[in-house]
Amino acid sequence: MADGCRDCRTCTKSLLGRTARGVLYAVTLSWLVKPVFLRNCPQCGHVMRRHERRGDGSFQD
Repeated sequence: MADGCRDCRTCTKSLLGRTARGVLYAVTLSWLVKPVFLRNCPQCGHVMRRHERRGDGSFQD
């Protein structure tokens, strides 16, 4: 039996529907938040922490 009220579309949505909605929200949120909090490479767009660095801290080309 579903939790919540029996007349609400959100409460009576299937488990698959609720899971898909949660995944969609998580992906959208991460897509919107990533550029704000993580620095990206201007050349390739990947996160800067994934780039190889030399011992002195400069980037390896």
